[in-house]
Amino acid sequence: MAHKGLLITEIEEGSIAEEVGMQAGDRLLSLNGTIIKDLLDYRFLVGEEALLLEISKSNNEVWEVDIEKELDEDLGIQTEEMKIRQCPNKCLFCFVDQMPEGERKALYIRDEDYRFSFLFGNYITLTNLSRKDKARIFEQKMSPLYISVHTTDEELRKELLENPRARPILGEIDEMISNQIAMHTQIVLCPGLNDEDYLTKSIRELADRHPGVESLAVVPVGLTRHRVGLPEVKTVDAAYARKLIALVDSWQTRLKKELHEPFVFAADEWYVIGDVPFPPLETYGTLRQLENGVGMLPLFKETFEQADFSEVLSASAPVRFILVTGSSFAAFLKNCLKKVKTDNIYFEVVEVDNLFFGDSVTVAGLITGGDIIQAVRNKKTQQTHSGLDVLLIPDVMLAETQHSFLDSTNPDDIREALDIPVHIVPSDAKSFIEILKILAGSPKESPLAQCGIDEGLGVLSTLQ
Repeated sequence: MAHKGLLITEIEEGSIAEEVGMQAGDRLLSLNGTIIKDLLDYRFLVGEEALLLEISKSNNEVWEVDIEKELDEDLGIQTEEMKIRQCPNKCLFCFVDQMPEGERKALYIRDEDYRFSFLFGNYITLTNLSRKDKARIFEQKMSPLYISVHTTDEELRKELLENPRARPILGEIDEMISNQIAMHTQIVLCPGLNDEDYLTKSIRELADRHPGVESLAVVPVGLTRHRVGLPEVKTVDAAYARKLIALVDSWQTRLKKELHEPFVFAADEWYVIGDVPFPPLETYGTLRQLENGVGMLPLFKETFEQADFSEVLSASAPVRFILVTGSSFAAFLKNCLKKVKTDNIYFEVVEVDNLFFGDSVTVAGLITGGDIIQAVRNKKTQQTHSGLDVLLIPDVMLAETQHSFLDSTNPDDIREALDIPVHIVPSDAKSFIEILKILAGSPKESPLAQCGIDEGLGVLSTLQ
């Protein structure tokens, strides 16, 4: 059976693809004689100066097109999304198993796809790689990859993953390193399971593989109220969090001397749970685990403190910006906003209780539209000024493609339910401040188009 090729969904105006007559609906079959299976194959091969394209047209004609272009110049095409590969594990703490029933199908996908790890930083366990997969990773230099280790102990890892066929992780990592593939790693820490001596062993053995293993994040296990019929996993409390932070701090000090960089990091959530002040931003080095919630809050704080708010200090009419977030970030954000003295502009941080997943889930990225409506409705009745209320929702609460919340509600549902202007704002401090500057001048109008940010998307960071 002939390979169907890569479906082209859009042609950019003025691009090489448009010039040679390519159209949406065409399929790219091969580049320089190599079959194109997906977006990664295309990206790997398109950088050459001379290209021979084999294209299947919508009328089933097959074209061969010769192209001469600049090195690394793109053709200007958008392609179909890759179908994600499924996870073979059944981890004790898998969040998919803790989802309520009856939600959209996409929420129940267990992803384990090395391509998405390379492209988007998704964490994978390396348990479903074939020899063919590895050969492709090595050939196309898919580096770095993001690896969920959880423990380096072979038998315990099989138990945590509930996968007796899981190969020893250190052997998998060593094979990656020997083929010049760098890795960032994480341990989802479960009290009483992979902590204490197991954690110490894991930190030591992963650090021994630096610089191939570039960093390690220790992340607290996330538990919801929907763990019906699942093995018991202990929750993390403040005392446990403080103990973990102290352990990571001691390892950082030790590894800075050995490796000349900190290597291991405690996720921001540990500091929130333990009510421990964050270390200076420079402690996080080059912020390699930022998208994993490591150093995000210290970065937000420093950016906020250094920002120029001169364009946000006044508005022609009173306006109250209502900012919704999870309980783990609410107090932090309130403290940041105290430093912003404004004329006619008011800030109200609304801490949204997570009724959907349970109160143990405190990050903003897992808040639903229904919970936002309930929390803001309570605050609206407490309005103490005569101006306009504007609701600001961090982009991380929305799915990147569906523009909807986890409970399938969308921003329009919130606008209608609350009768209030709603803006989706970026989650990083720098972009958020730029949006505030625009909104201060026109709070009723969406600023997203002016900033070149697609509504519902913004930047890919987690406002916790």
